[in-house]
Amino acid sequence: MNNQHHYSRHRGFTLVELLVVIAIIGVLVALLLPAVQAAREAARRISCSNNLKNLGLSALNFEGSAGRLPQSVTMWGWQETSNHQSQGILGGQNGGPGYSGRGWIVDVLPYIEQQASYDRILAAIEASDGRDFTVQSKGGWGMGHNDIRAIVAQQLPLLTCPSDGSATPSNNQWHWRHVADLEVATTSYKGVMGDNVLWTGEDEGGGSQYSAADDFGSRPDCHNNTQDCNGLFWRMAYVDPVTLRKITDGQSNTFMIGETVVSQDHHSAALFADGDWATCSIPLNVFQPEGLDPDRVEMDWFVGRSFRSLHPGGAQFVFADGSVHWVNEGVDHLAYRAYATRNGGETASLDQ
Repeated sequence: MNNQHHYSRHRGFTLVELLVVIAIIGVLVALLLPAVQAAREAARRISCSNNLKNLGLSALNFEGSAGRLPQSVTMWGWQETSNHQSQGILGGQNGGPGYSGRGWIVDVLPYIEQQASYDRILAAIEASDGRDFTVQSKGGWGMGHNDIRAIVAQQLPLLTCPSDGSATPSNNQWHWRHVADLEVATTSYKGVMGDNVLWTGEDEGGGSQYSAADDFGSRPDCHNNTQDCNGLFWRMAYVDPVTLRKITDGQSNTFMIGETVVSQDHHSAALFADGDWATCSIPLNVFQPEGLDPDRVEMDWFVGRSFRSLHPGGAQFVFADGSVHWVNEGVDHLAYRAYATRNGGETASLDQ
């Protein structure tokens, strides 16, 4: 019997074939990567939209209960007075609760499953016994009270845009950095103060191209005095609370809350009265140059106090009726300003 041995010869890849395969894989990855990145950004944008939706509905639920929109309380009582020296109506010297620096987002905490935090904040403000906001190494008053530091440092997912990697607890927020290593939570979403200009420079020899020109916004600069802004949220709104009935332009035609980028604005402390509002006087998606010195960001604070996002091409706003809309960064500036005001009587479209 003949034994036949069969041999099979397995030939491997040649170097050329291997290089061709690697090249094909590289091309496929290059083609797929942008699609994957786009899908991820689309998911982040949807998540961001949901945050705005929930925050807007919480503000409306609060209004339905309290009869006014959530409001901030300034941290400096002298801003209520003409001479900038004496205590205002809330001052402890006048028997008031003091100027705590409590931001409008504090008002909506019970509506976003943060009742315990809300109760502790109110207790800390009461324990301040009329003293104005301060932050000290061993404690402070108002929103700087030592008993609530863990709360003000807690980064709430609802206040965090997934596309903004800088929306994290920060030790670089302007009013909070007086104490080494003290972190405060930040917010990606700010209330719309209207289209009022910020710091025209007329009194202090400063300002910017955006704040000095009437073409960019309405006057007066109302952010730090008792004059009404023409939007819905600013740190002195408690003087004359904003109700839905004051939105004569219509809730579906009025911005309520919009997106911002924390690294562009060192006034972004989430629960603080000077970190929760911005103006539409500055065009949408104006960014400081990448890599700008943090000190320069602070010097140009009047540019940072505006709306922008890291979503390509625009930003999202929740309107006063609770609906969320995308606004293209190329929107006509007059139309953009018109949607920021509650009672301007303008006729405008975001499609312009």
